[in-house]
Amino acid sequence: MLRFLIVLALLMQDAPKQSVELRVRPVQGDKIETFATWSHGFRGTLGDEPVSFATRGGQRLVVEMSGVEKGSLARKTVKVVDSYVETKDMQTSKYIRKDDAVLGRTVTITMKDGREERTGGDGVPEQELKALTFVDPLTRLYPDKPVAVGDSWDISGEGLKQFFPGGDFTDGRILVSLREIREYEGRKCAFLSTKYDVSGTMPDGVSRQLELTGTLIVWIERGYILVMTQSGRLKTSGADPKTQQPNGEAIITGELKATILEK
Repeated sequence: MLRFLIVLALLMQDAPKQSVELRVRPVQGDKIETFATWSHGFRGTLGDEPVSFATRGGQRLVVEMSGVEKGSLARKTVKVVDSYVETKDMQTSKYIRKDDAVLGRTVTITMKDGREERTGGDGVPEQELKALTFVDPLTRLYPDKPVAVGDSWDISGEGLKQFFPGGDFTDGRILVSLREIREYEGRKCAFLSTKYDVSGTMPDGVSRQLELTGTLIVWIERGYILVMTQSGRLKTSGADPKTQQPNGEAIITGELKATILEK
């Protein structure tokens, strides 16, 4: 019996790890309904005065891979089913909702000469339109080579500049690990853990430090993100009161759930 257990242990030790390649493999006509929510609760000071506020929001989209050429996405159509921000009245503790201008629009996004072009968003503020991206920013967390359960990789240096194109965070790293591979809602998926520890200083002297932990569930066959959760803290310092920017700490959360719609 002892000999059998030793042999079994050796076989298990030498068993090759299952590796997967995480990348987006869109199929024309694929439709995904996503619902994302976030919250942001801040406490700090504006000059010598204490300040606190809380906001939260959500967005429901129906995304269609409406154009795929040679295995790569060429055109994406996004229908904005719901999109809003709620601000907390600190006296009554009630949240006041405001719909975003992009609500109800159907926006088509294409890539031309390395730049995103959008149609269907006339009159919508640029900031709201830019949130509808051609490439899911979270897919930039994928590794550049096949990985197996237990493997980790990080996003740093130039990778951070691509992940945060606005330049808010240029130092530190995002650590990503493949925790397990198993079925989720009938699809073979990769379960990833994420840990953000990044910082940056803006031209106006404001410094920000972001610490987040989270998870991702990725449908391996397509590379679509089915679930995302994250939570953590954002610390701000060095803000000049004259700019009306406070210093302090925010507790932030974010969640996303995606449903693959039947064709």
